[in-house]
Amino acid sequence: MAKKNKVFILNRKDYNCIRKMDHYQMTLWAESVYKSGFKDGADAVNEKALDVEQVRSILLATRGFGEKRVDDVCKALEERLGINGVDGSEVE
Repeated sequence: MAKKNKVFILNRKDYNCIRKMDHYQMTLWAESVYKSGFKDGADAVNEKALDVEQVRSILLATRGFGEKRVDDVCKALEERLGINGVDGSEVE
C-alpha cells in the first residue's frame, strides 16, 4: 500500500497479499486502514480548528456584538464543548 499526496493507492502486490488473507488477517488489515483514515481526518480537523478565544475576537470585531453578548456566546460554546473556560482543558 502506498500513499501518494494523501491518496490511497493499492498496487498489485498488496492486492494479491490481501486476497490471500484469512479472516483474522483481513480484520486486522481493515482495522489498520480505518485507524489510518481516522487519524488523517482528525489531523485535518485539528489544523483548521478554532478555539473559543479566536471566536471571541471574531465576534468582538463584528458589528452588532457587544461584550456581554460575546461573553454569553463563548460561555455557551464552552459548556457545549465541555471546555473549562480558565485553561481550555476539557471537563472530566
